[in-house]
Amino acid sequence: MQTISPTAPHGADAVALAPLTEWLNLSLGRCLLRRIGPGVPAGVPGWSVAPSEALHLLGFGAGGAGTEAAGVRQRLSAADEALAESRTTLPRPLARLAEQFSLTGLELRLLCLVLAPELDGRYGLAVGVLQDDLTRRRPGLTLLAELMSHTEVSAWDLRRTVHAAGSVASAGLVRVAEPDAPPVDAGYAPTGSVVAHLVAASIEQAVAATGAVLCRPRPADEPPLSAAETELAGRLRRPAMLHLTGGDSGQGWFRRLASASGVPLVIGDLEQVDAGPARVAAAADWAVLSRLAGSGLLVLGLDGLGAVERRQVTAGLVRAARHLRLVATDAAWPGSGVLLRAPAVTVAQRAAWWSSAAARTGVALTDEDIRRLAATAPIEPEHMTRSLAAGGADVALVQQAARDVAPVALPPGVRRIVPAYGWDDIVLAESRKDLLRAIPLHVLHAGRVLQEWGFAGRMPYGQGVAALFSGPSGTGKTMAAQIVAGDLGVELLQVDLSKTVSKYIGETEKNLERTFEAAERSGAVLLFDEADAIFGKRTEIKDAHDRHANVEVAYLLQRMESFRGLAVLTTNVKQNIDDAFVRRLRFVVTFALPDAAERERIWRRAFPAGAPLAADATIAGLAARLQIPGGSIQNIALHAAFLAAAEGGRIEAGHVLTAARRELTKVGMLAAERGLADDELVAS
Repeated sequence: MQTISPTAPHGADAVALAPLTEWLNLSLGRCLLRRIGPGVPAGVPGWSVAPSEALHLLGFGAGGAGTEAAGVRQRLSAADEALAESRTTLPRPLARLAEQFSLTGLELRLLCLVLAPELDGRYGLAVGVLQDDLTRRRPGLTLLAELMSHTEVSAWDLRRTVHAAGSVASAGLVRVAEPDAPPVDAGYAPTGSVVAHLVAASIEQAVAATGAVLCRPRPADEPPLSAAETELAGRLRRPAMLHLTGGDSGQGWFRRLASASGVPLVIGDLEQVDAGPARVAAAADWAVLSRLAGSGLLVLGLDGLGAVERRQVTAGLVRAARHLRLVATDAAWPGSGVLLRAPAVTVAQRAAWWSSAAARTGVALTDEDIRRLAATAPIEPEHMTRSLAAGGADVALVQQAARDVAPVALPPGVRRIVPAYGWDDIVLAESRKDLLRAIPLHVLHAGRVLQEWGFAGRMPYGQGVAALFSGPSGTGKTMAAQIVAGDLGVELLQVDLSKTVSKYIGETEKNLERTFEAAERSGAVLLFDEADAIFGKRTEIKDAHDRHANVEVAYLLQRMESFRGLAVLTTNVKQNIDDAFVRRLRFVVTFALPDAAERERIWRRAFPAGAPLAADATIAGLAARLQIPGGSIQNIALHAAFLAAAEGGRIEAGHVLTAARRELTKVGMLAAERGLADDELVAS
């Protein structure tokens, strides 16, 4: 609780509040004087407080009760006229509230009285004395009516006032602090927005105190809008309830549109607020402060709320929308609202942003650098300057900085992999390696070919790049995906389909949508390992399960077309993939079991340069003898290394032979395992 002393003011804020605190002193003092009479005992220190003691704490003298009461009534009448009627002494923050929310005299008095315990602990103590319960330091309607008895208002009148449409409660200025108490006795308190507005030095600080941020328009600092963005910005000049979809999770694109349109925005994210009633209260506070700031309101995180919380928050936002310039959320409005989809950002536009940011920071980037960043770092313009400041002219460092300053949360079932392999690590026929090398080129030069040269109009299945890697297990499909991602300088997002596919109708589509959005926002390569599980052939509909599975495939077809990044699918059997997906693939790379020469190259690379491989442990014999994929070869090398490490020596021929036998047994090649001779690896 933030406290401002009414009897010992300090600074401009305390001086400005002096008329309010005088009015509160008189209002509470008048009621306390009524409690004083013959036979009223003094309070017991530490346990109770007598009305006379509460009066003394409020600064009243010890004169006769009758004379004092008459003087208090006269002084209260004059203070009330100046504060609540003519409002000449009303502190500026409260005057702003009263004006913006068109408060009546009754509503203003009620608001000032429920503010009292926030201003000084002595007011809360006086409220407890008057309610004969020192634990109840928030005034209920019964006490509030007594405190305002000079206006001839009853508790019932206050109850009707509080519950009326557009009242101080429905507007988000006061709240019930004791929801379980009888309605006329339940304590009332000001909302967080009112307290923040009263004590903060500026509206920006008040907004920040409630966990939100006020963004003022800064058109000069914003990059120029595209034609599509300019058209959308025009809609912000009309009052609306907007459902924002697409773009980054923080809706930076919408902030740019608002800034260009001259619309301030209060932006709050409910995911940053503790779950439960605090989220409902936070949204209401943001709505109040938006009215006071004359701004629009953007509320994020509605999809993360429970059904009851979301309904309460949405109802409050609908009420607030009647008074605000605009209200936008990242979730659909129930039965109303205008859908506003993020405009597609072209590579050329993002390249212009990077060029502008590089010029502002003095970082020298080549055209190739700009093209790479535009294709692989799809961050908002406000993050580009920080990324360049961190990475300088080293594009790889700038890419890493971009991921750090604008991190993307991954949905369940998606694992982030930092590529660890390069082109020299994979052993493939040159024709297949050349095909792999072409994949990152299609990503890096998409802007020039598709947009500048006009090929986008000839792309019936979307502008993203989809590749299928097919072949037996262990032949390098996942390694190749890492290599492609590493060549682009981006991360690899591997999808665990066991955690993505759900038996509940519609859940699989939601999980996949979050996955695609995460890949688009981060610029990462999306990898679907064992893609048959979800990209498999559609079946004849025999029951509801078949119908649901086919709906998932249909959704995937549509989403793959709209996906603007690089997606890699891997499968052991290409024929298992639905033909409709195959038509949408730009690349199909077949990974076969390596021949003897390729196996020998894989064997030699399986042991790092620092591994102590014994001179007599030649691998040429095993390379010729064992027709196994590269994954199995790497497993054998790893197991042999651990065997040698346990014995404290070099990796001998026996270690490799033992590891080979274990791997062959594991993969079911029992005949090959039995055919290995003990001297298979000994140099001849």
